Amino acid sequence: MTVEKKEIAELQKSVERKIQELQLSANPDTAQIFDLNMLDSNISLFLLAAEFREDPIELKPGDKLIIEALKKFRSSSSESPDFSDFAKEAATAADEILGLIEQLEEHLENSPEKIFCENVQSRLDSAYSALKQIASLKNAGKRSLKLWQTQEIPLPVSNAGKILGKIKTEKKAAASRENGKKGGRPAKNSTGTKKTAARKTAAKKTKKA
Repeated sequence: MTVEKKEIAELQKSVERKIQELQLSANPDTAQIFDLNMLDSNISLFLLAAEFREDPIELKPGDKLIIEALKKFRSSSSESPDFSDFAKEAATAADEILGLIEQLEEHLENSPEKIFCENVQSRLDSAYSALKQIASLKNAGKRSLKLWQTQEIPLPVSNAGKILGKIKTEKKAAASRENGKKGGRPAKNSTGTKKTAARKTAAKKTKKA
């Protein structure tokens, strides 16, 4: 069987995704995970040996695990639905959820429970940003869809500081009270304050002298 390195690399990504799915399942099949890890190792060794060889590459009888997995992979790839269609369905569902979030935000505005609402809102902000990314797949090009299909997309973290800052805890409140006993937040121009204090000390020493 002849194969291109690119196809073997795609097979390995598929195997790694399957391992992750099994590990996260409620009742992981340890035997299947072990077999997939063995296949993953075989693929890594094959790609390492083929690094400086030109395509196409001939698979040998010793590559039996890879050959069997590749046959299944090719078969499932030909039967699987177009990824772009699935992405558009996910984007449509994300749009619907965004609408529900907006409804929930309207309810929060009319609630007298301020702290509770702030904590809920901070989590909605985070969810809204992530869902916005998914909703954008509706108009995404082939290159962007391929990126989502093969690579890990980082979650939006632009509002992480805002979210964490809004969370109210007893520990924060206690620290704030202790800080208040010490005089509260220091002056913004702390450098200027230190210089003023130094000048006063120097003036006292000069008078004594």
